[in-house]
Amino acid sequence: MLRRTPISILVADDHPLIREGIIASLGRAEDIKVVGEARNGEEAVMLVTDLRPDVVLMDLDMPTMDGATAIRVLTERFPGLKILVLSAYEDNQHVYTAMQAGAVGYVIKSTNQAGLLNVIRSAHNGEILISPYLARLTIKNLEAPSSHPEIHLTSREKEVLHLIMGGHENDAIAEALAMSRDTLKTHLKHIFEKLQVKNRTQAAVKAMEKGIIPAKKN
Repeated sequence: MLRRTPISILVADDHPLIREGIIASLGRAEDIKVVGEARNGEEAVMLVTDLRPDVVLMDLDMPTMDGATAIRVLTERFPGLKILVLSAYEDNQHVYTAMQAGAVGYVIKSTNQAGLLNVIRSAHNGEILISPYLARLTIKNLEAPSSHPEIHLTSREKEVLHLIMGGHENDAIAEALAMSRDTLKTHLKHIFEKLQVKNRTQAAVKAMEKGIIPAKKN
C-alpha cells in the first residue's frame, strides 16, 4: 500500500511555548509533517524560500516583520502557497487584515487539535471555507460599499459567490449549480480576476465590502 507524502508545515510564532505546543500537536498526525519553525515574519519568508512547505501557520503579531507583511511577501513570491493565520485575536480587524493580505484561512489558537488538523487538510486541498462565524465577524464592521468603479459579475458568478459565502465546498457548489468542476474553476478564475483577489476567502470579503453580494441578516 502506497503512503501519501505528508503535508509539510512551517510554523511561525514568536512565542517558543506556543510553537512547541503546535508542533507537538501536529506531530501526532501521520499525514502531516512540520519541516520548520520561525520566530518572526522575516524568518518565515527565508525558511519558506528554503524549505518550500505546503502550508504555513502564521501568527500576525510578531517582531521584525509582522505576519500580515510576511503573508503579502510570500503570496507574491509563491502564489500556490497556503497560509493559515493562527491567532489569539478574534476581532474583525485582524480577520480582515489576514484575508486581505492573502491568507486562505483564519484559525483561533483555542481551536482543538482535530479542528486545526481539519483546517490544514482543507487548506492543502484548496477547499478552505469561510465559516458562518468568520463571515459574520468579517462583515460586522465593514464600511458601506465604496464609490469605486462598479464590478460587473454575471448572474452565474454571483450564484457561485453566494454559495461560497454560505460555506460550501467546490464539489457542493458544482452539484448545486449542475456544472462540472472544470466549469466551476473557470467561473472562479473570472471572479478572482474581476475582484482582483487571490482566493475564495478574499473574493467573499470583497463581494461583501463592495455590496455585490449583500450579507444575510441573522
